[in-house]
Amino acid sequence: MATLQPMGGLAYGAAQLRKAYSVNELGSHLKVIAVVDAYHSDSAFQDVSDYRSTYGLGAIDDCGALQGNQGSANDETLTEMPDNKRPCFLQLDQTGNVAPSRATQNAGWAQETSLDIEMATAICPHCSILLVEARTPSMVDFNQAVSIAAGFKNVRSISNSYGGNEVSVRKFGAYADAASRGIAVVASSGDSGYGVSAPASFASVIAVGGTTLHLDSRGKYLSETAWRSAGSGCSVMSKAPTWQPYELTGCAGKLTADVAAVADPATGVAVAFEGGWYTFGGTSVAAPIIAGMYAIGPDFGSSAGDFTFANRAKLHDITEGITGNCVVPFWCGARDGWDGPTGMGSPKGSDAF
Repeated sequence: MATLQPMGGLAYGAAQLRKAYSVNELGSHLKVIAVVDAYHSDSAFQDVSDYRSTYGLGAIDDCGALQGNQGSANDETLTEMPDNKRPCFLQLDQTGNVAPSRATQNAGWAQETSLDIEMATAICPHCSILLVEARTPSMVDFNQAVSIAAGFKNVRSISNSYGGNEVSVRKFGAYADAASRGIAVVASSGDSGYGVSAPASFASVIAVGGTTLHLDSRGKYLSETAWRSAGSGCSVMSKAPTWQPYELTGCAGKLTADVAAVADPATGVAVAFEGGWYTFGGTSVAAPIIAGMYAIGPDFGSSAGDFTFANRAKLHDITEGITGNCVVPFWCGARDGWDGPTGMGSPKGSDAF
């Protein structure tokens, strides 16, 4: 996780992100982006509402408030609203209950939550947002939250902007189960340079690396390089997914990353939080951007990763930048084609997603 800083200087807003990555579609309330974070944030709905108002994205309905903000949610909640033309926002705990109204439990995680839901709604403004709050930032609780998210109707993608030491996927089956349902499960690759983190290292998860994004004076895409702190590496605990042929990755296990998006705090993003505006960086920015791409894009079939690999020519190939020292140079340095820090590249429209 990165730390929010008072906004000053460069901070990309929704319109700039959409233009930079050539996103023209708006999505639909029947397409749902699930966001998994830890602890309860009391300001989440107000923050995403402030962000959408500032960037002209329209109103979003608080489904929890419509339900009286109590009791269990069901998988129809996100599509059965009084005005079903507007996107819906629903905030749950890891048991699937509508999150009660109570004070924010952890300021850092509340900031992370606002970042995640705002990046997702920037890319797919007409998509509904399902926020599932894990009880603690442990893999056990995150796994339960992912399971709850995957059980909801019309969830197209699940964003996970967290990571820790590599662990065995056998203990955390919710990620693979969600992917088996045709949901794009994405996770940040980390912000500590070369090194593998979970759940990005899981074979069923699409690992999202980070870039430094430069735009021209008109806001059009100019260039990207691998962000020097983006995580990458070859897993020794998770097998390679079907979309990672060894002849391209040189890794017998899962290589992170698969794709990438802006992460460098020096080319950070604007975030609304508790009435203020801040700049955020880190691969926590990149993961929900990619989750938004999968939600807004065409039907990718049973495997999001295989779909993106087949359409990798529709991505920006990032060829410069290094994140550390490694035995295989392209595991920690950008190059032509697949590399560790940026995977197959960054969005060039939503067609690859």
